[in-house]
Amino acid sequence: MSNLTFELDDFAEAEFYNIIDYYKQFDQSLSADFIQEFDKAIQLLQDFPKAGSPYLHETKRVILRQFPYAIVYKIYRNNLIVVHAVMHIKRKPDYWKDRL
Repeated sequence: MSNLTFELDDFAEAEFYNIIDYYKQFDQSLSADFIQEFDKAIQLLQDFPKAGSPYLHETKRVILRQFPYAIVYKIYRNNLIVVHAVMHIKRKPDYWKDRL
C-alpha cells in the first residue's frame, strides 16, 4: 500500500459539492451513493496510484462505475494526488486544463 495523500483543488471541490447537491434534488440516497463511490475511487488511487488511465495534459483519470463522472488527477512529488476535476464524462474533455 502507498502513503499518498490527496486533495481536491478548489474547482474540483466545487464540482464535487455541486454534484452532491444535484443528486440530492432527486434522492438523498443518490448523493450518499455518489460520495461512497467517490471515496472508494480515491482509496483505490491512494493504494494503487497507477490504477488510473493516462489522460489529457499528463493527468490520469478513473471513471466511476455507477455515475457518469471521472476523477481527473495528477501525482506530485510521488506522495500527493491532486484531483483537478470531477468531470461529467460527456462534457468537453479538457475544460479543466487551465487548472494545471
